[in-house]
Formats: sequence, C-alpha cells, structure tokens
Amino acid sequence: MLCWCTAFAQHAAPTEPELLKRDQVAEQLRLETLRFNAAAQAVEDEVRYPRLTRTAVYLGVELDDLLVSEASVQIDERPVVTVKIEETQALALQRSEGLKRLLLANLDPGPHRVHLRMTGQYASAKEGAEPVVMEHAVEFEKLPKTTSVVFRARWTKPGGQAERSAFIRTGGSRRGLDAQVLREQP
Repeated sequence: MLCWCTAFAQHAAPTEPELLKRDQVAEQLRLETLRFNAAAQAVEDEVRYPRLTRTAVYLGVELDDLLVSEASVQIDERPVVTVKIEETQALALQRSEGLKRLLLANLDPGPHRVHLRMTGQYASAKEGAEPVVMEHAVEFEKLPKTTSVVFRARWTKPGGQAERSAFIRTGGSRRGLDAQVLREQP
C-alpha cells in the first residue's frame, strides 16, 4: 500500500508556482515564434520584392461604421487581385484606423496606375440594404525605391481630397476613397 501511495504522489497535480512557470515558458515560446515568423517574412519580402521595385497597396477605413468585406486591386493591366476581409478584420481596421496590406508587387520605375474597388456595408444599415461600393484610381511615377499606395475610405470633397476633419463637413463633402503615394526616404 505504501508503494502505491508513493507512486501516486509522484504524479500529483503541479503546484501553483509550477503552473505559473509553465505558462511563462509557453508565452515566451509563443512570442519567440511570432518574432521568428516576422523576421522570416521580412527576409522573404526582401528577396521576392527588392526595394527598388517593391510596391505595396494598403486600405484604411476612417468612416465610423463602415465594415469592408472585399477589396479588389488592379495595377496597370495586370489581373485583378481580390481580397476577402473577415468581419473581425473589418472591425479591427475600422476601430484602429489602421491599414491592411492588400497587395505586394514588383513594379519597374515609371508611370503606373492603381485602381481599387472596395465593397462593404455600414453597421447601421438596415437588413437588405444595398452594399456600399467605392472606387478610386491613382496614377503615380514609380521611383527606384519602396513605394506604398494608401487608399482610405473617409469623408472627401468632390475633387477626391480628404476633409481636414470628419467632424466639420462642408456642404459638398461625401463618403469616398482617396489615395496617397508614399515613398521610402533615403
């Protein structure tokens, strides 16, 4: 009987400090894995998309309740790339006013055109309401450096320029897309 109790005691549940230590080790391994994956992705991007030709297309949402479900991007006459956006991603994009990378491509220096078509729905829309569709195209000169084209859904003026503030709207402002071309600084 004594032998059986000793064997059972060796397999008893871990103590609170042991559980805490295991959780800490697991969290450290998870964070290290995330860092490794990010570094590996950066190396892959650097090899597949050299800085001289690298061009990224991003989407941001600055409208209070717009939930984007899909974005289609076309660069020049290349095939259209369609990105489906899950509801959780759409909520995060809208709430954080962050950016989602839709496309990473290699473009030679020279003139280019990027067209974005975005589909979504306002969270406050009634059931069965027509989807919201916004389109915008931008032409730019690709220089031999990393370039980003950023489209944002926001309040815009008729000429496609962004309002200074979403809270002060002039009579001609409307919801729409605008674009900005950003280039890597030396």
